[in-house]
Amino acid sequence: MRGNLQNSPGRPGRGLPEGRHSAPGRRRPRSAAPLLLLAILAPAAAVLSVAPAAPAQPPGPELFAMDPRNPRELWAAVDYLVETGQAAKAVPYLERFSKAEVSDEVLAEIREKYGIRSILRLADDRSTARFAEPLVNRFSEASYRHALQPDRVAALAAELTGTPLEQNYAVAGLREAGPYAVPAILEAMTKPGVSPEAHALYLKNLSRLDRSTVPALLAAVDAAEPSVAADAAEAIGKLGEPTAVPFLTYAAAAADTPPPVKEAARAAIARLTGKPFEAQPVAPTRVLTEAAWRYHRHQVEFPGDPVMVWGWDGGRKVPAPRAMKATDAERTFGLKLAGQAARLDPNDLDAKVVNQSLTLEAAVARAGFNDFPGKEQPVFDAAVKQGPAVLEEVLRKATADRKDDLAGAAAMALARNVQPGDLARNGRPHPLVDALVAPGRRTQLAAARAIVGMEPRGPFPGSSRLVPVLTRFISAEPPPRAVVIDTNPNRGSQVAGALRGLGYEVSLGLDGSEGFLAAVEAADTELVFVAHALEGNHTWTLTDVLTNLKRDARTANLPVYIYGPLHLDVERPSLPQNFPGVKFIVQPVSSAILEQLLKGRPSRLTPEDRSRYTVEAAALLAKLAGRPDGPFAADLATAGPPLIFALGVPATSESAAAALADVPTTAAQRSLADAAIDVARPPALRSKAAGSLAHSIARFGPLVSGDQEIQLAADATAEPDAATREAIASAVSALRARAAGNTRTKAKAPAPDPRLPAR
Repeated sequence: MRGNLQNSPGRPGRGLPEGRHSAPGRRRPRSAAPLLLLAILAPAAAVLSVAPAAPAQPPGPELFAMDPRNPRELWAAVDYLVETGQAAKAVPYLERFSKAEVSDEVLAEIREKYGIRSILRLADDRSTARFAEPLVNRFSEASYRHALQPDRVAALAAELTGTPLEQNYAVAGLREAGPYAVPAILEAMTKPGVSPEAHALYLKNLSRLDRSTVPALLAAVDAAEPSVAADAAEAIGKLGEPTAVPFLTYAAAAADTPPPVKEAARAAIARLTGKPFEAQPVAPTRVLTEAAWRYHRHQVEFPGDPVMVWGWDGGRKVPAPRAMKATDAERTFGLKLAGQAARLDPNDLDAKVVNQSLTLEAAVARAGFNDFPGKEQPVFDAAVKQGPAVLEEVLRKATADRKDDLAGAAAMALARNVQPGDLARNGRPHPLVDALVAPGRRTQLAAARAIVGMEPRGPFPGSSRLVPVLTRFISAEPPPRAVVIDTNPNRGSQVAGALRGLGYEVSLGLDGSEGFLAAVEAADTELVFVAHALEGNHTWTLTDVLTNLKRDARTANLPVYIYGPLHLDVERPSLPQNFPGVKFIVQPVSSAILEQLLKGRPSRLTPEDRSRYTVEAAALLAKLAGRPDGPFAADLATAGPPLIFALGVPATSESAAAALADVPTTAAQRSLADAAIDVARPPALRSKAAGSLAHSIARFGPLVSGDQEIQLAADATAEPDAATREAIASAVSALRARAAGNTRTKAKAPAPDPRLPAR
């Protein structure tokens, strides 16, 4: 099956308008007493004919000559009783009908005979209202299944070349089948011996079906037979579905499109847009890439999940449907459109970026982020070959779109294209460095892992971000932070409250400069909300706030939402153009509404991910600590408290011990001494801590307490575990060497913490 073009709406909607399922010219009795019911009531009618007229209500079920038994008789009774104002008396018959096994054919026959109104009016009376929705669904689904019967659809398609009355009857029946009518019609059109006149009738009536057929027709535009593809394109143009334009664009623009197909596709686009193809305001490549981005960003609505996706079946030479998840359908359509854009212009950067974004995202979804690349190694290798220009844009756009898994994968691939010297180019933070402050935790750790792996020898723009990011992973994970900037405290508090309801920790800035500082000072800020009107005597305007947020490397990648009344995009259209990534949002009045506007709550790591990332972050800090001449040595002091915490966690204790060896604080050295002399700790950790303690003493001088020094000296001879005893002895030797004034390992030590007792 060849590539899919557009989603199918699946089954018809529930509660379709009356008349949709009946053909013109069909007889539909609408009398108060249908023929069947008249037969049932015949004896009673004879008696009533000689009785004196009375204004009493019409006869009820007590006068039925026989009790309704089969589904047809039951519904005839229901229809009569409800229409004559005796809905309560219809309840027993509705209960029996609801429990009965009724074939799709009989249900379709009843619906055709009595009309959808016969079912819908059940909702008008309290006694029958509970039956309305279940029966509407049951009748609709039965009619849908009945309409899709292959023999029935083929028979109706054959009537499209008959008399005008037969054609109308067939069109009405085929409309019920929706896109499933298209294969039968195309098969009938392409049979050997079909005359030009018959072919014209088929095409004319194909264009009379409704827009639900467009997905199948778009799949037919992929047909290898030019005549079939051209007929499908012509029918789409006449059906008037404007969303089909991107899916016709490649056929209209590609140099290798057969002339009949190209001409039909261009004519269809002209009909759908009101402008000739040559005068379209957007170039074909842009039409395709913009449509691909819409699918990638979940901006196209689907009728449900799963989705019926239509593609061309080259073997059977007809369109064929395939069910898939909505997310898979988005990638299918997006990849097809992006691939077509790349074929039209192989050098178009945006086409390459959206294509790679969709490809990487699909691979990560298959493998899972923590196992990527794994079996997806070929996809990862192909991404690496795209080069830094493409991958930098993939990373930037994924960060702006808040696609954490994709941004993390892009950072991993980009790292293969970056040399340590690239981090300092142009005097601005490299995209990998910017990723350290991206909203997504996976993106942050992937970028940190990449930078540590490069082993940079000198500082670079943004290098001070690395250690704080890693330390945040090994401390208790704080809630994601949001910043609200609003000079109106009541309005700002309302928005802040809605954000708190979604799990954000919120900082409210009542001035532009105050809000900006709140955003840049917190490394875990995930988004910023700014009021559309900053009122009062304040120095910063909205433009000032946006300018500073987008120019500062610490906040440039943060999602920024401007909130206010509806139609801000019309009133201030230049803001998103001048400040890419800025979005308008209607001022939220509740957390539930805000969750819908943001399309979800903030992402949090699972406990398993949290544990895994904590271990890796501690190991990365240990690597940095092992490079005392590196550009991050001065930043390690800030990592002391989280590393001390990690020293007490079994999964991270040894990595933390290694990292603390190069943290120049009293607390770091004393925590290592505590771990070395604690007999409750595992011998491997005690040995690691003692070795790190020896290194710390040699580098920064003795900062341990007197009690710790005494215990270390005792353990150096009495410790039963040989490896631990030897490591503690090395720490004691370092203490004695410094005490003796050994200048070979002398280094400037920080002043001891004045709050701790003197040694």
